[in-house]
Amino acid sequence: MSTKNTAAPGRLNLELGEAATMDVGTTAGTVAAGDDERFSAASPWVFDVTSYGAVGDVRTATDGAVTSSSAVLTCASGPFTAASNPVGKSVIVKGAAANGVTSLVTTIISRQSNTQVTLAANAATTVSGGLVIWGTDNTDAIQDATDAAEAYLAAGNTYAQVYTPPQPFLIAGPLNNSKSGNGQIVFGVYGVAANKPILEFRGESDGAAAVRHWQQTVPQFAGSCWVSAGVFASTSAQTTNINADGNPAVLSGPNEGFGYGVAALFSNIMPVIRNMAILTTHSTFGLTYGAANLYGCANAHVENLGFGTLGTVASPSTDYSSPGTFGTGLSVGLLLPAPGNNDNVVAKNIGCGGGYTYACFVTEHAMIDRYMALYCWAGLVAVGTYAGSVGSVHAMKILNASIEACTNELYILGAGSSGVGPIIDIDQLSTESGTPNIAGSSAAAMLAARGIVRLTGLFTESGVTVGNPCGIKLINGQAPYPVRAVSTSQTVRVIDEVLLVDASAGARAITLISAAATPNSYTVKKVDSSGNTVTITAVGAETIDGAATKVLSAQWETATVIPSGGNWYVVA
Repeated sequence: MSTKNTAAPGRLNLELGEAATMDVGTTAGTVAAGDDERFSAASPWVFDVTSYGAVGDVRTATDGAVTSSSAVLTCASGPFTAASNPVGKSVIVKGAAANGVTSLVTTIISRQSNTQVTLAANAATTVSGGLVIWGTDNTDAIQDATDAAEAYLAAGNTYAQVYTPPQPFLIAGPLNNSKSGNGQIVFGVYGVAANKPILEFRGESDGAAAVRHWQQTVPQFAGSCWVSAGVFASTSAQTTNINADGNPAVLSGPNEGFGYGVAALFSNIMPVIRNMAILTTHSTFGLTYGAANLYGCANAHVENLGFGTLGTVASPSTDYSSPGTFGTGLSVGLLLPAPGNNDNVVAKNIGCGGGYTYACFVTEHAMIDRYMALYCWAGLVAVGTYAGSVGSVHAMKILNASIEACTNELYILGAGSSGVGPIIDIDQLSTESGTPNIAGSSAAAMLAARGIVRLTGLFTESGVTVGNPCGIKLINGQAPYPVRAVSTSQTVRVIDEVLLVDASAGARAITLISAAATPNSYTVKKVDSSGNTVTITAVGAETIDGAATKVLSAQWETATVIPSGGNWYVVA
């Protein structure tokens, strides 16, 4: 107890170690305080965007007002304080651009008061109560961090990380094609003969994939977040850019615009995106940039990624009430490596909040656990072939997909190799849509598609549609066994398997769907004892055992028909 008032001996007597008695400092014999270079130097593979000047200062207001042909923006809540220094910062005013473009993207050139600033461009549309988003443009800083990470890889190292702290960082720079990609932030080409490095874009928090609550009046800025101020001025401008440089994205590797992902040519790199949210400018016509384009990369690992446009569901915005309008454009939220990739495509906990034409291009070898997509023209795109890529040969697997408020739940893009595929299995595709739909880029693509999709959720059974004959088997997850009792003439549904037909009130006809490519078989059973017949009818010129029809006359008489070669055959 004699040393209780003397710190150094006391701590040693309590066996707390010598470090507890050291002075704070950065020289030998001292202990570090704060961000000590001896620690940061121990991880030379980490390139923090804030070390290159990035500032995570995105701010929002929900009471923006601007008049058409005016550059004066007001927010009655007074967010433009002198301390926040808004002058020179990039700004997005949702609703103030031309029809379909939707969001005015410009800069703040002067501040008049806490409630008023002047923009560098005039509004095209009058807005009241609009969403306003502004902040420092970090394009150069984040690109510098990415360039430094790539220089580290070029020095012979195998892994580099571009780190984003848990703050929202605005990216307002132009699209950049200098590294054979099309992005605001780009990474380059890696030769196939050398070792394949890993380049990771990493943030904090597994919750980055969280989707906005439907009553939120602001977008979902979750954890480490990039916010893009990029939108095309017209559909023609978007098409021209895609044709020249490939699909644009906030983050892009070498892509299809420069021949990567085409004809089995890939940049030999493993990009990783982990614990990140990437939000893009909202456009009613789907003219926004995507979140990430990894199409020309040999592999990809995407984990805990949330992406979507800067729209909201809550009134009065209701930016996603008509997801069909996003089909006006050609935006793609996330592109996974092209068919023919190097057999390592993993996506874990992916959430798309909506606003794109195509939420996600899923490609062969992909393994996805949780996938969610809302408010897109196509909620999930299974790629057979695209932009000159080799045809898909191998399958893709999704354990759970929640797809709601999309015009097409599943979309088939191009036929696979030799006219077979894409092959996709989805253990659960949950939707609340009354009319869940599978569509495709062509009749041939849908004919070539293969796989099994189990539909779950509160969908309307009669509303399930397939745009063309399709080789994907749809299983009705609402029913313990897919038996349907009918007492009127019917056309079989794509989710039917067994029909119990009561013809006691008159003869009934059961019309089959096309036998072309369908994986379905149907069992039809006459359950009544009347003398009325149940006639199974093939569609068009197709036949059933060589005839146009198969007639059931007696009670309990049953026929099971299977498709082969474009016709139906009775097997039981």
